[in-house]
Amino acid sequence: MENINNLNTPLGHEELKKFKHEFYTYRNGIIADRLRSAGDCHKIIFGLNIPQLVNIANEYGKNVETARLLWNNSTCRESRLLAPMLFPIEIMQYDEACQWIENIENIEIADNLCHKLLKRLNYAQELIIKYSTHDSDILRYTAFRLAINLICINAITNYETIINAAKHEMASDCNMTGPLCKEIIEEFVQE
Repeated sequence: MENINNLNTPLGHEELKKFKHEFYTYRNGIIADRLRSAGDCHKIIFGLNIPQLVNIANEYGKNVETARLLWNNSTCRESRLLAPMLFPIEIMQYDEACQWIENIENIEIADNLCHKLLKRLNYAQELIIKYSTHDSDILRYTAFRLAINLICINAITNYETIINAAKHEMASDCNMTGPLCKEIIEEFVQE
């Protein structure tokens, strides 16, 4: 795939059209309608599931420009889900990871970003610490979702900081983050 730096260029537009054609091939109107009626915030929803997106990612391979192009297409659910699958891990810098986190619009996007990209970054724990005390519920959710992802792959080295952040968050009584923090605390208590 060619280098794409700007969504406003004809090349960027053509690249998006290719992906939207691919999404259209896999579309599922029933799932799309359910997501819309459940309040999904995206203007364009094709109703693809994660295995279908993984197939598309495997077909296209890793490409930083394409991943950025898709991530910046925030009106399309599938673009936002596919982008982390295409982004080469070794290229994602801390500042860009923070930008992506700060542009998360819902739990599905947060879960996918954590699972497909953020958990593989060597500074993932720094991201948890940075966002675990943020004012935004969705950003704190992302931090604790990332912590669970790291626990699952035995990649937590700073247990005390993570568990203290989870305990502090539990005291806030946030419905979005509470279940994640409870899971984190229970995981550490078992050890």
